[in-house]
Amino acid sequence: MGVTPKIAPSMLSSDFANLASEAKRMLDFGADWLHMDIMRHEMIFNVLTFSAFWASFCRMENWQELIQKIKSKAMRPGVALKPGTPIEEVYPLVYSENPVEMVLVMTVEPGFGGQKFMPEMVDKVRVLRKKYPALDIEVDGGLGPSTIEMAASAGANCIVAGSSIFGAAEPGTVIFHMRSCVLENQEKC
Repeated sequence: MGVTPKIAPSMLSSDFANLASEAKRMLDFGADWLHMDIMRHEMIFNVLTFSAFWASFCRMENWQELIQKIKSKAMRPGVALKPGTPIEEVYPLVYSENPVEMVLVMTVEPGFGGQKFMPEMVDKVRVLRKKYPALDIEVDGGLGPSTIEMAASAGANCIVAGSSIFGAAEPGTVIFHMRSCVLENQEKC
């Protein structure tokens, strides 16, 4: 497949009073990335005092310009697909002169942690993997030891998991299991 597995514990399930130590703990357990949900920042932050850099992103309307600006700051642009959004909506963003580098397929309705995995969303992953073999495809929502196989066999290589990692007695074992499952399924492709 040509894409590497990336396991990203969702900080939404962490102890918010100890974010720095929680982040370090997850990295020490072998996490590749840390996943941070930013939901409706205008409800959390005063936009006038929010970072000028981030605020400039929020004002952009041209997606090609936005992708270029993100890349110019040495960041990787991606796009998220909610369960009700047709997969075709992301095609222009992935197949363009200046494409996004990752598609996140939400396997729950966005908004809060601990929801049940929606298995019907793996069809979107399967279609994306077939169409874009080198694309980072991330799944987020309800991922854990009992659902990782479905996502990995469909072609997801980036796995976001919150409560299944943070709530585990051995978070490192869960991270290792998820990474192994992604690797095993890549070998089958």
